[in-house]
Amino acid sequence: MFSVNYFVCYFTFFFYWYVDGITDNYDLLYYLVICNERKSNGGNPPINKKTVYEVKMMIVVKGPQKVSGSVKVSGAKNSVLPIMCAALLTKEKVELENVPNLNDVKVLINIIKQLGRDVSMNGDRLILHEMEELNYSNHVPSEASSIRYSLLLLGSLLSTSKSITLPMPGGCNFSDRPIDIHLYGLKQLGANIIEGENHLVANTIGLKGTEITLRFPSVGATENLLIASVLAEGETILRNVAREPEIDDLVKFLNELGAKITYLGPNTMKIEGVPALEKKGVTYKIIPDRIEAATFAVLGALASKDSLTIENFVVEHNLVFLNILQRIGVNFEIISPNSLKVYHSPNLVATSICTEVYPGLPTDIQPILAVLLTQAEGESIIEDSIYPTRFQYAKYLEKMGAHISLFEGGICIQGKTSLEGAEVFSTDLRGGISVLLAGLIAKGETVIKNSYQIFRGYSELSLKLEKIGAEVEEKVKEVGVLAY
Repeated sequence: MFSVNYFVCYFTFFFYWYVDGITDNYDLLYYLVICNERKSNGGNPPINKKTVYEVKMMIVVKGPQKVSGSVKVSGAKNSVLPIMCAALLTKEKVELENVPNLNDVKVLINIIKQLGRDVSMNGDRLILHEMEELNYSNHVPSEASSIRYSLLLLGSLLSTSKSITLPMPGGCNFSDRPIDIHLYGLKQLGANIIEGENHLVANTIGLKGTEITLRFPSVGATENLLIASVLAEGETILRNVAREPEIDDLVKFLNELGAKITYLGPNTMKIEGVPALEKKGVTYKIIPDRIEAATFAVLGALASKDSLTIENFVVEHNLVFLNILQRIGVNFEIISPNSLKVYHSPNLVATSICTEVYPGLPTDIQPILAVLLTQAEGESIIEDSIYPTRFQYAKYLEKMGAHISLFEGGICIQGKTSLEGAEVFSTDLRGGISVLLAGLIAKGETVIKNSYQIFRGYSELSLKLEKIGAEVEEKVKEVGVLAY
């Protein structure tokens, strides 16, 4: 039996789960850990072997807990991942700052290494090292199926390698997330794409600029088409694009590399194709994560002793969210354009909210606000116009004592309710953080299974919570060797 103490582990996050009959009760999610075993070979140097282990991961929270002090928001997950894919367009060295320590970032680093690019990370600084030529493998490794943003490798590799075989992307499974907008736009640029059951195979003799109107302002499709258009021949016009802060961050980064991207209007972009991105020594700082910022704001309202200060809270990126907090009765103070102080707010009132494309309320924030509204007096309504079925987390809040009823496209929350600790499940990244927030204010012990999902989007979460006075216990259990 191999001892885990001898392994240097990195997560690849292929995972599966099963549904228990028609009750839709998820069992503990399993995921795979690939470990490099340093196995002795007599008197010779150790042999590197790869061993696949099946493990279980969970978080235990004992509540209620109180927080105080200040917390610093990390770089944005939804910004750094597309920027990492976009960095593949240049052979020059690229250094990224304020990179969050996330599972998805680690997976993408490993994918990029297997494609043939040397990547290193030290603290929150990530370096894609210089290449002699843009010569990537066109076969994307199978762990790409565990993260949604691997889909953006289509734009990168069609531009640089002219072909790509890509496993179908993964990520959070909270709703149908079609990729047809991506594929339609890439085909318009000159890509030939074959959709298999588990893979996409794409090639091109050369991408050419054109005019594309997105049927919906998809964030991912906007990013993919931006990346693909930078080295395309001629001029590309993209209409009805997404305008999230993470999109603007990607545009700014690409222009830093030497791309020529301009806005022709609020939702229209012009990309003048260039032969190569040759600017040397680019260093770029990732914007703060507005969803993490919103999470800590809600935690401060619910669980602070007096107040919680949130550093790297970009007010401009969170105006609609702050307006909703005001309506609910959360007391806060804007200290600076990048800092917010949230006070304990016991007298919350019900409200109705609906997610919308930016600058509306982000769909990622609605599961977080649901916890806040369980503590508001009266009947609250949450509707999600982006992902109308994104309410799998609600049944676990109900299990903790919340009064929630589901209707088509939304939920009704009857508050105020006292929450009790329970055994719950992290259905996805934001659903997971919602039950964790609930566990921090609930009475008794909450066990969150499949907590791996949470760490896909919250950098150094346990350390940050500990710093402000909250305690969560992470538990990882090895189940057994699946392959060797």
